[in-house]
Amino acid sequence: MTIGAELAEYLPVPPESMLDNLELRIARAPRAAGEHMPTYEGLWVGRLRRIAAAKLQHWQLTVLIDPAQLLISELVTNALRYGTGPEIDFRLILTTGVLVILVDDGSPDPPQVRQPGPDDESGRGMVLVSTIATDWGIRPNGSATWCLLAIPGRA
Repeated sequence: MTIGAELAEYLPVPPESMLDNLELRIARAPRAAGEHMPTYEGLWVGRLRRIAAAKLQHWQLTVLIDPAQLLISELVTNALRYGTGPEIDFRLILTTGVLVILVDDGSPDPPQVRQPGPDDESGRGMVLVSTIATDWGIRPNGSATWCLLAIPGRA
């Protein structure tokens, strides 16, 4: 599916507004449900943050680097920890008014938004996404989670 078709399918962004994009695919090591993520897979979170920062600098959107990196960390970590597909697709899509961050883990299970307690060490990822992102959602089949960041002065 083309990115334009995907935008039209379920994202609240008109396909004609797309200006540029970045796509990366990460192969995952097979593992049983509940088995810990291998350390080397976790390194992808930092790599994708750095790649996204470089792309945002190229697009002259340095103001979005910090929030985008946080959102990328949460979405990619969730995909690596809880996704069941053989690979993870990462997309950064620049449109005329928003930056789209999309992570597809190939799993039909949507992310769970929890309300962690003050002493919980995890469970805040989707709460952070819903707080920081302009909007966010899930592909109807559950395999992808996306979020939007408004581009200052353009949205």
